Amino acid sequence: MPVLNMTEGLPVSEITLHRGETGLGFNIRGGTDIPHFKEDTGIFVTKLKEAGAAYRDRRLKEGDKILEVNGHRIQSVTHNEAVQIFITAGETVHLKVQHGAEDYILKQLEARKGGGGGKIVVLLLLLAAAAGVGFFVMNQQK
Repeated sequence: MPVLNMTEGLPVSEITLHRGETGLGFNIRGGTDIPHFKEDTGIFVTKLKEAGAAYRDRRLKEGDKILEVNGHRIQSVTHNEAVQIFITAGETVHLKVQHGAEDYILKQLEARKGGGGGKIVVLLLLLAAAAGVGFFVMNQQK
């Protein structure tokens, strides 16, 4: 499957987490095999666990996109490959992330939908108005 990326140009932040006894403490979705968005095959944070390192650190957020783990780019991996990279990442885990990537993508997708949608609504209103005028004119002739 091709690598799809809708977050080009979003700033990249670096975060270092220490796994500790409670683990990193977040869930991910995505990958080339089961993308979180069909338009982006990246790995996204979907849930933070209160006991985990990410929650305690407070920099990683739900909706962030993870680009690298310990220098390993994960934009073009399957979901299970990403999980294995996290499992074997060691005690200290260096991440490169794009904060707010999920919201950024949702806004882009909404803009794509809205781009042509307004024209259709106007066309339908014009057609409805024309039909109404035609009905009005026909009623007046009786």
